[in-house]
Parts: sequence; C-alpha cells; structure tokens
Amino acid sequence: MPRSPLGSKREVRPGVWEVRVSVGYRRDGSPRQSSRTVHGTEADADAAILRLATDMGRAPTMGDRMTVDDYVYGVFLPRKRGSRTKATYDYYLSAYRTHIAEDFGQMDIGSVPKSAIRSWAARLPAQSAPSYVRALRAILRSAWEDGLIADEPMRGRLELPSRDTRPAPVWSADVAAEAMRRMVGADVEPLALLMLGAGLSASEARARDWSDLSADCSEVRVDSAYTQRDGMKQPKNARRYRTVPLLPVCADRLRELRGEGPVCLNRRGQRMGPATVSRRWKALYDPGAPLDGIPWLPMNRLRATHETLMLRAGVPDALNAAIHGHSQKVAYSNYLAPATAEAVGAARAAGSVLGGRNNNLHFVD
Repeated sequence: MPRSPLGSKREVRPGVWEVRVSVGYRRDGSPRQSSRTVHGTEADADAAILRLATDMGRAPTMGDRMTVDDYVYGVFLPRKRGSRTKATYDYYLSAYRTHIAEDFGQMDIGSVPKSAIRSWAARLPAQSAPSYVRALRAILRSAWEDGLIADEPMRGRLELPSRDTRPAPVWSADVAAEAMRRMVGADVEPLALLMLGAGLSASEARARDWSDLSADCSEVRVDSAYTQRDGMKQPKNARRYRTVPLLPVCADRLRELRGEGPVCLNRRGQRMGPATVSRRWKALYDPGAPLDGIPWLPMNRLRATHETLMLRAGVPDALNAAIHGHSQKVAYSNYLAPATAEAVGAARAAGSVLGGRNNNLHFVD
C-alpha cells in the first residue's frame, strides 16, 4: 500500500480506494488508526487521506477502540441532553437500555455488522420495532458523522416484523355532536372543545390559556405544549406555530365558558396536568357517567376526529395538514381514519356523481 507522510492508500478495485491514517496511539498503546473507502481517482484518495488526518487531529477518540456503550453514554446521550427536550433524551436512553444495549453494547462502534442488525431487527416487538430501529439508526449515523464508522451500516430499508397498521378509531360527526352535548359541564370540556373544534393535540390543548383565544373564540393561537416529562415547552417544529380557526359550534360553547388563566383547571385552581386530564377523561365513560354508551375514544383521537371530518368536508390535504401543524405523510399514517358513517357518506356522494354523469350506465356479468 503506497504511503504518504500522512497515511496510505490501496486501490481495492478500479475507481475504489481504501485509505488509512495512523495518528498517535490508543489507550492500550497500539497505533491509533482509521480508514475510509473512497470512490474516484488516486488524487481523490490523496485528498481523503488529508481530510482523515485532519479529522483525527480534531477528534482524539477517533481511531481508538470504542464500544457502542462507550459512544452512547459518553458522546451520544450527553449531546442529546444538551440539544433536545427531556422527552427526546428519555426516548433514546430507554430505547438503548431496553432493546439495543444487550445486542450491541460491547461491540466496537466501528465494527457493527449489518447481519447482526438484520437479525436484531427481525426479533423486535412488531408494534414498537420502528421506534427502536430509529434509535439505533440515529446512534450509528451520529458515529458515522463523527468519523468513527467508515460507512453507514443502516443505510437503506430493514425488514421488520409485521404489525397492525389498521387506523385507530375516530368519532363520526353524529357521535361527536352527541358527545359534546353530553359532556357539558365536565372539567375537561374546554380541552375537548379545543381538540375537536381546532384539531389541537392533547399537549397543545393543555398548554392553552384563555388569552390564546380571540375575543369571540373563533381562533386559537398555538405556540407551546404541556407534557408530563417536559412541562411547558416550545413546539417541536416550526409548523406547530400557528393560529387555528375553531368550528363555530365549539367556538360558541367556549365563549360561554371563557374565563382567565389556563383553559382547564384542576381542583386546586391550577393548570390541569396530563395525568389528571387522562383520569378525568376516562371517568366520563364510567357506568352512568356522561359518555357512558358513547363509543370509546382515547382523548388524543379527538384531534384525529377533527382532521378526518375536515377531510370529509372537502378541505384540501395540504390545508388540512397545515391546520394541524404536521406534514401530509404524518396525517395519513397517524390521524386520518374515516369512520363508517363518513365512508358511507363519501360512497354515496361518489355514487351520485357517477349516476348523474352516466345515466345510461349499467353493469353486466
């Protein structure tokens, strides 16, 4: 392998070079080396040697043996703690501890084989597999960006266990109207009206003060969220900063309820927390309670109900996504779930168009 003052290069096949640089020594006394694969000419390989030597000078641990555990606990998680919310940090920590560390923790961060990743992914719980794969992908990509891995081992798709992708339930318009009538006076009624009437998420609704609503309650400003882990926090992306119109029937009722301070209060007169909201919502379904007999719906699916009803009313996809503060892809994968009544109505509307335009249309075997 021809050497230069900084490192060496070897053409493994036409147009593909392996470059290697040695700078200093590892903790065990052996030479501190790092290598990369380069596509191009010999001049490209020489330039890559220079870049690799520069990177190794900037990163004292590069080229030293580092386990996945060493990297995650020493570099990756401290970096996330300083740049992400507590919820995001906790997600990575939990995913790593519960489903990644046992398989990969003692492997060299630069030598995690693709075959081991495929085998690991195939054994994951079906419903949560995508979440754990995202965590490992983020860890290894970060290590690649730090120069500890020559190539991204998780580039491309992985075959994951099949999971239930049926859409979660939503209320039809008739059921939603009946539920609104029944929950009048409930302590979580204002939150339900914000979610059902404006498509706010549960965390966004909990963070709202009455001052966030316009004077006639026809619009609500969204610039924060309130979660169990983080408390009050900023929206997670720029799309979440928005002003949203409320459905008139919800705006009318909110005007009657309007007060000062947080929209929803607990019994001590403070902003109602996530755990309390969840308990109060479930209690509405107890035998003899206001929503007894109404189809069960987790409170966070009120947002999905609003989005699905907007779609049924003919609101364009892009506008619907903008109102709810997320992308169209997220809308179709997580929120849109037409209830039976909506699907029947859509079929009838399409049938009337087809019949009107093709009066002589008939079907034969």
